[in-house]
Amino acid sequence: MKRALIAAALLATLTGCGGNEPETNPTPTIDISDTTTTDTTTADTVATTTPTTTTTTPAAVSATEVPNVAPPPVEPAPYTPPAYTPPPAYTPPAYTPPPAYTPPPAQPPPPAPAGVYYANCAEARAAGAAPLYRGDPGYRSGLDRDGDGVACET
Repeated sequence: MKRALIAAALLATLTGCGGNEPETNPTPTIDISDTTTTDTTTADTVATTTPTTTTTTPAAVSATEVPNVAPPPVEPAPYTPPAYTPPPAYTPPAYTPPPAYTPPPAQPPPPAPAGVYYANCAEARAAGAAPLYRGDPGYRSGLDRDGDGVACET
């Protein structure tokens, strides 16, 4: 049995090498099976086992044909993260101080209307205008003894 295997392998190797065939790399396939025959011509039954070797070589591939071979797997491109772009720096708005406070201009006391004049407090009382306050018609500092802004007090 071993001799048959070695002989088949040697035969397949020699058959695949050289010759007028185009250059290919055929892979021989060796099938080994046992065949049992029975001789029934005599009274005794004799069983004989004969090893059978079958060598199959794939068809040669011509130079223009492309063997049906799956392409190698394509590796994905390595991941390259996007470049980091920092956000723009925060710039606070320019500080503008509020305008300085300017008080409204002082208003001078309105002048006494023309034609109202009291010579003394008795006249102001008789006219029903006493007491006179600063800014009232007919008020004047000559009628205000203590200068508190009220003339012709009681």
